[in-house]
Order: sequence, then structure tokens, then C-alpha cells
Amino acid sequence: RISWISNIIVVVSSENIETMKSIIEKYGHKRVVIVKGGITRHRSIFNGLKVFAENEFSNHLLQKPEVVIIHDAVRPFVEEDIISKVVMAAKEHGAAGAIRPLVSTVIASAADGCLDHSLERARYRASEMPQAFLFDIIYGAYQQCTDYDLDYGTECLHLALKYCKTNAKLVEGTADLWKVTYKRDLYATESIIKDNLSQKVCVVTDVKETVAQAGFLLCESLKSQINVEAISISLSKNDSNLQNIFSAQCYNFVCINDKKYAIQETQQLVDMLEKSNLPVLHRVVLI
Repeated sequence: RISWISNIIVVVSSENIETMKSIIEKYGHKRVVIVKGGITRHRSIFNGLKVFAENEFSNHLLQKPEVVIIHDAVRPFVEEDIISKVVMAAKEHGAAGAIRPLVSTVIASAADGCLDHSLERARYRASEMPQAFLFDIIYGAYQQCTDYDLDYGTECLHLALKYCKTNAKLVEGTADLWKVTYKRDLYATESIIKDNLSQKVCVVTDVKETVAQAGFLLCESLKSQINVEAISISLSKNDSNLQNIFSAQCYNFVCINDKKYAIQETQQLVDMLEKSNLPVLHRVVLI
């Protein structure tokens, strides 16, 4: 959905590569390259970066990007705005990453299992994703990593600082960057998705003045509660405005007409929705 991202490298464990291929095919994802992951986080990221510099994981090298974004699948609700912010910060500073306030105090225990000391929570932040880097900086950092870094490290921003002397710009992230870690988080994820889907509706009307006016009035009455898009089109044409709505993944549609039986027009809208592949991702509601 983000047109300015040229390539998407998905790093997957070897046993899940075929599953990932089937997902990409089923949902028609473009610009995606699958790479076999390593045994640790850093080894997996390094494998993904090699697609732009080495032939080890790909038949042909992809064009080296100016900026590379690193994200993880356990934070599924990242928005384009925060991605854009970390990319712009990385272009200026060489590296950037999203952060969030700590919600719990971090403490250290002594060898006997008793409290050693605690950190002043106000001075620290939780490192989140996405993170972005000038490609040469992050790739150069990984080339210099020790086996200990690759096996036990977790923080990419630290590698850029340690090996390339690049101080990352920290960008305040949003609350929806929380990490899906436990099984209970899957239920929260499902609830958030359903809530988001229900908060946007597209009102489709014919170009006739009276019908369009009815659609306008409906939109005005709904705007205080949900996000509403109103478009007046001729359903006999493949309207670009409607295609934009499909691209934005709106799943709720209200079609207004002035005919007692508008089966043909409704069927045209149904056909357009089916061709859009939206129903593959989630149920579509058409009133």
C-alpha cells in the first residue's frame, strides 16, 4: 500500500518458506522477495540485507536502496506516517528508530536474587520498530559484527553506533506499535482489526442530483461517529475514485439509488468488489 517502498524483503525460517510463498500468491502481494532466515534476529536481518549486495540468497541483486527500513511482523499495526518519519530522520542522521515510554520500571537483581538497583524510568525509553538506516551504514555495521553480536545482540541502532559511529535519531512512536508476544495478544489483535474495519464506510451513489444529495446527507449525519467517504459514480465504468477506496481497504459500503429494483447496478458493484480482492482479506459489507 505504500508506493514509495520499492522492495519488501521477508525473512522467514526455512520450515515456513512454502507457507509464506502461498500467502504471497493468495493475496497477490507485489515487490516481495523471500529470504531464508538465520538462527538469531541479527543473522536473519543480515541475510535480508545481503539481497542488495551479495548473490548468496537471490538469483539477481536488487537495486541498492538509499534507505532500508527494518520492521518485525509482531508489530502489525504500523502506519505509513511513522514509517515516513523514521525514513526522513535516517536520511538526515544515518539511522533512526521509533521509541515509546516505558510502562514498567526496569530493575536489576543481584547474584543472590535480591534487588540490586532500579533504573529511573523517566530517563529511559523502550526501543520499538520500525527502524531505518542509510543502507551503507547498516550493511557496513553488520559486516563488522562479531559472532557474539550476531548471536546475542538485539538492537540494530546499537550496531550502527558501535561500528559506524552513527548516533540514531529517536522518533516518538504511537501506542499501536505494541508487540504481539503472548497468545492473549492475538485476541487483542483481532479486536483491534475488527474495530478498525468498522470505523470506515464508503457511500456510493449514482451521479443523479437527488441521489447524490441523499448520499451527502447520509455522510454528514455519520461523520461525527465514523470515517466516511462519499463518491458519486456511474457503476458501468471502472471508476478510479472507487478503486482508490478499494486500495485504502474500506470494507463497508452503502449504495444509494432511486430505483425500486436496482439489481443490475448492485451486481456491478459486487463484481467490482470481488475483482478488487478485498473479500480475500476480510468480509465486505454491502448495504
